[in-house]
Amino acid sequence: MLHDINLLPWREEKRQEYKQRFYGMVVLGILAALALQWLASLYIDHLKDQQRHRNQQLQAYITKLDQQLVNLKEIEAKHKSILTRLRLVESLQNDRNKTTDFMNLMPELVPEGVYVDKIKMSGREIEMAGVSDSTARLATMLDNFESSTWLSDVEMHSIISGKVLFGKKFQSFKLSFRFEEDEPNESPTIVQQGGQ
Repeated sequence: MLHDINLLPWREEKRQEYKQRFYGMVVLGILAALALQWLASLYIDHLKDQQRHRNQQLQAYITKLDQQLVNLKEIEAKHKSILTRLRLVESLQNDRNKTTDFMNLMPELVPEGVYVDKIKMSGREIEMAGVSDSTARLATMLDNFESSTWLSDVEMHSIISGKVLFGKKFQSFKLSFRFEEDEPNESPTIVQQGGQ
């Protein structure tokens, strides 16, 4: 009977050593892979936290800008309201000046002997009524009104003779015209008053 005899026991030892080293390397590789995976997940979590923080900052900035936009809209509405009021004040100021300009012009256009009883202003349209001691003075006044650069659409509606005031006969008249919005470039031309 033959017996197995290992004449080289060191080979078996080397083989066992190699197996142990291989298993150790496998375990070490697995541990290293787990550690790398864990470190990668920590890094990704850190990146997520940074991005979340940036998103919160951006959201806060967007909210702030939205609030500023609302404030700007309110300011724009107030600005429009102020401009509207300013235009209204300018319009009222122009109307006030219109009346003053008209009243300053009337003594130059109405000759002596013509007396105005009533003036009605509706915007730029004016109606005037009064009396005169002669037809010639009414004709002079009509010429003055028609030649004035301040007035347009001058129209004599009626002349009625025989009105008695203070024991004297007068002629009553009714006249309408339009007072120009813009001041003319030149002073109004006045026709000299005529006699009776």
